Amino acid sequence: MTKIVFIEGVSGVGKTTLVKALQNQWQSYGYTVRSYIEFDFTNPIDFYCTAYIPNERYQKLCQNHPEEIAQIKRYSISAGTAILVRYFDGDTSLFSEKLLCELRELEFCYNPSHPVPLADYSKAYQAVWEDFGNSVDNCVDYYIFDGSLLHHPLNDMIRNYDASKEQAAAHVKMLLNCLKNIHTSVFYLFTEDISGQLRLAHQSRRQSPPDYTAVSFWEKRREYDDYVLNHSVPAYQMMNLTKYGYKAVLDKIVTAK
Repeated sequence: MTKIVFIEGVSGVGKTTLVKALQNQWQSYGYTVRSYIEFDFTNPIDFYCTAYIPNERYQKLCQNHPEEIAQIKRYSISAGTAILVRYFDGDTSLFSEKLLCELRELEFCYNPSHPVPLADYSKAYQAVWEDFGNSVDNCVDYYIFDGSLLHHPLNDMIRNYDASKEQAAAHVKMLLNCLKNIHTSVFYLFTEDISGQLRLAHQSRRQSPPDYTAVSFWEKRREYDDYVLNHSVPAYQMMNLTKYGYKAVLDKIVTAK
């Protein structure tokens, strides 16, 4: 039976590292695994550098760039009344500079210049998640997602829409409903010192130490995450890295039913 595993937690807690370790561990047992870490261009339910284009405007976009129609369609994703178009793969641009500028102006999630209405944001996500839920490959034993259920959507909703905890919870509940016929597990990683964990993460990434604003945001995020977990996720497991350590947490998830 195919299982979908969501690894969640605030920034710097080690989600990406754990996803990679889980994939390696399960594959060593002979399981088939697909994993998607942060900024993964192939992630079917999470987006970065992706434009939101209403259907009518999408047709005009294709007409205005006939030389790039094949490329546009290749990186297009149906999202109900709109089309999502990915325009970067990592650091690699997928289009000419002229078209790239147009798509950047229509950014869907990350710091958009003109955010779409929150209702449209959720509808697009719902359409994409429903498509994914209906097309899951039953030959895959585990799908593992790094922050795709809470971490990235809630970042968008808080930063772009100043969404309430109730709105965030409703969005996540809707996402899980799209996967209601699939076995899902949610593991939330946390440490007892968010500020200290952020400093360690920034240091390992060779970034400047987090300032007061950054620490305050992630402390707020932890409050949102707790609310959403308690109000939208039927079953989840909290994983205390401070108490148990990384290896023990990995073992607990690997052996969880």
